Amino acid sequence: MSLLSELIWATGLPQPELMRIITTAPSRYKVYQIPKRTGGWREIAHPARELKALQRLMLNKYLINFPVHQSAMAYVKGRNIGDNAAIHTDSNFFLKLDFERFFPNIKVKDWIRFLKNNNFQPFLSDEIPITSQILFWGSGHRKPQCLSIGAPTSPILSNILLYDLDVELSAHAQAMGVRYSRYADDITISGQTIDQIIAFESLVRQRIRHLASPKLKFNDSKRGVYGRSVKRMVTGLVVTPAGAVSIGRDRKRAISSLVHRFSLGQLDQDQLGYLKGMLGFAKANEPEFLDRLRAKYGDAVIDAATKLHLPPRNRKD
Repeated sequence: MSLLSELIWATGLPQPELMRIITTAPSRYKVYQIPKRTGGWREIAHPARELKALQRLMLNKYLINFPVHQSAMAYVKGRNIGDNAAIHTDSNFFLKLDFERFFPNIKVKDWIRFLKNNNFQPFLSDEIPITSQILFWGSGHRKPQCLSIGAPTSPILSNILLYDLDVELSAHAQAMGVRYSRYADDITISGQTIDQIIAFESLVRQRIRHLASPKLKFNDSKRGVYGRSVKRMVTGLVVTPAGAVSIGRDRKRAISSLVHRFSLGQLDQDQLGYLKGMLGFAKANEPEFLDRLRAKYGDAVIDAATKLHLPPRNRKD
């Protein structure tokens, strides 16, 4: 079945209506800005409901079948930030690098080039423009330009298009005796000596400079080198001097305080939702801390907090 026939069958839309949506898809985004935690603003381009439905169809029918490298730790079922941090727990030194404007710098031409050069090709040549229309945001233009922060397909597309880079850098890391992982735009390199990771960083930077597709660059203001004498963070988690992964002392204090206030009935709805989320975060990344909370506050309190049923928030379609 052709891609177009598959989309017609899955959506139940008449072909003229479907083609109208596809033709105008790069413009069917709600664009807004949210504040960054470190200052400044992040532009979000959220696909309209009918476009998001097509993107989810593309994701579940086609994109999930593309290979993603084992060093890519974000947006992959069965992998999380804890797994990413665990890769580096036995290292003495960490280096963190961050890509600048990661999604916007992945262009539609990178997708087209990838499909034409890759042996894994689920689409016919005349279907590639349809996929480009559906998957890439116009960024103020009528034609597709780049990935958007907000589309459900952007995360997996970034992993697909960086597969070859991940393969190459992982092989070099193994040969040089260092650890490499990538969590979306965040690269972590670790090793036993500072010389090891600096040498590997030089290789990585050279490779990125000469990378034909996608054209990426690092945000050097976010570069950081960390040894055992300082707090070592990997994708929001702390790697302790003993080589364990922890959610961090500050988070534990905040969660414990919220649990105490929850036991007294002092939390509003937003705080209840935040507490439930943070307890899930703790369970996934440091379950021993949850055990200590149970010992302190009792199973009944923790079970009640983790099983809260809260009214759904308004969602952007």
